[in-house]
Amino acid sequence: MQDLYGVWMRLRNKVNEMESIPRDYGVEDPLYLSEIHILQAIGDTPENNLRVIAGLLGVTPSATSQAVTKLAGRGLVRKIRGRKNEREVSLELTDPGRIAYEHHERSHGQIYARITERIGTLSDEELALVGRVFHAFESVYDERIEELRTGRQQSEVR
Repeated sequence: MQDLYGVWMRLRNKVNEMESIPRDYGVEDPLYLSEIHILQAIGDTPENNLRVIAGLLGVTPSATSQAVTKLAGRGLVRKIRGRKNEREVSLELTDPGRIAYEHHERSHGQIYARITERIGTLSDEELALVGRVFHAFESVYDERIEELRTGRQQSEVR
């Protein structure tokens, strides 16, 4: 388990490094990974709002709201008030936002192909096992975030 955790930590650090490098997604300004992932979540989820997008990405609604406001200011996202009620804000991609989204989708396709090339096709059972591992990491990190926010430590290991 310790070796697996070491790989996870290196992977996490590499993703953090990738976050700091803006990339060209076919629109006027380069975008950071966190920004393109917000566009991806909006593009993939037609029935959305800030809370839904935040939940998909595992970030706070406040952080999502700030990022969406910046993306809207750059002409990539449109906020639509009142689809369901006047208080709720739905989000949709503008034409440039859709271009960035599609560019990112092609990039994901290339990454998936490279990963598949290296590990081969996984059986349903193997995919389920990998999913269990990732979900375990996610749930432990969710607990740790809550501990850090509240200042309380879990008294027992789960």
